[in-house]
Amino acid sequence: MSQDLTFTPVRVGTGAADEEGRLVFVGDLLVAVLVRLAEGHDAAGQWFLEHGFGRLDVTVPPSFSDLQAAGSWMAGRLSGVADGNGPLAPSRSPFPTPRTLRSRLLRP
Repeated sequence: MSQDLTFTPVRVGTGAADEEGRLVFVGDLLVAVLVRLAEGHDAAGQWFLEHGFGRLDVTVPPSFSDLQAAGSWMAGRLSGVADGNGPLAPSRSPFPTPRTLRSRLLRP
């Protein structure tokens, strides 16, 4: 997979002041949604991984000082390197299964 990331500006309906966002694509494949954290957050002004797909779907989503830092992290994950600690396990499909999607929708 080519690591040419495209960051497309978008407003994200978070229900809070954190509406400035970016859809992140590799070619025409959506791989992540980033949101810029608004005032009131400890990391205000940083970019937060609102949701990642496939290799970018992590348990504890990171935040980044800028889009360049986010892009570097994503390119590393997508190429199979996890934070410099060696190769990742094979990736899941970039799309959730119906059961996974249902469990995400039903979370309290």
